[in-house]
Amino acid sequence: MGTQGIRFAAFGELVTSIDDGDGAARVTARGELDIASSAAFGIELARLIGERGPDVVVDVSDLTFCDARGLAALVAADDLARGRGGAVTLTAPRPQMAKILRLTGLDRRFTPARTAVR
Repeated sequence: MGTQGIRFAAFGELVTSIDDGDGAARVTARGELDIASSAAFGIELARLIGERGPDVVVDVSDLTFCDARGLAALVAADDLARGRGGAVTLTAPRPQMAKILRLTGLDRRFTPARTAVR
């Protein structure tokens, strides 16, 4: 994958890196996606969808916590992406995140959501 650059951003306890290479935008989320970080994270995802296109891959393997606001930010970004013909894909959720996705039915929305090996 070609890389034009990787940007890092911090939103409260959440740190993201964004690969600006070719193809779908790739975001790595580390830390906590919660009430303190979800709004800024959602804005960043919306910006990426607007600038790079409707397909975004979010690696959540290093996400240590995600509350309802975090899930809402992911759903809102996916709604925006789907409205433009793409989708947000979550990869490698930890078992706790995979369970939350499964219990809420969001595992079907954010496929392929593969569980990280821990």
